[in-house]
Amino acid sequence: MKKKKNKLEPAKNGRHIRIRVAGILLNKRNELLLVNHKKNGKSYWLLPGGGVEYGEDLFTALKREFEEEVSLNVLKMGPPVMMHDTIYPDGSRHILNIYFTIKVKDPDKFILKPDVVLSGAAYVSIKDFKKILFYPDMKSDIIRLWKTRFKRTLGYIKPEWKD
Repeated sequence: MKKKKNKLEPAKNGRHIRIRVAGILLNKRNELLLVNHKKNGKSYWLLPGGGVEYGEDLFTALKREFEEEVSLNVLKMGPPVMMHDTIYPDGSRHILNIYFTIKVKDPDKFILKPDVVLSGAAYVSIKDFKKILFYPDMKSDIIRLWKTRFKRTLGYIKPEWKD
């Protein structure tokens, strides 16, 4: 008799889609909170967030990641603003990224909790955002939404892979 597979079991073949949640947080000066990563000899910026753990809902994952990275307590999460896949050209990784606007009590009172990869955090203006290395490369989509203070949504987008 064939054993019935539990639908909640994680993939056992090592190949799976990682789900990453990230928060969009603007301060009163309309600056966007970003974190800096240093990895494989590169320094780049991205929206704070991280991987959803098995059995964890998206809101809990986003709260945990903000606490771990910048010591901010996420009070509220808005609807998804945009989502996209990041699929490495060599097929080694597949990440589904989902971005939410969030509310926190004191957005300017973040405290960076550096680790092996995380090396900085800062609020940046649109002008400065245009000049930095940001992953994944979807700055034009973010700027378009930023100009509306992220009141619009894009749904699913497909950014081009760039090294």
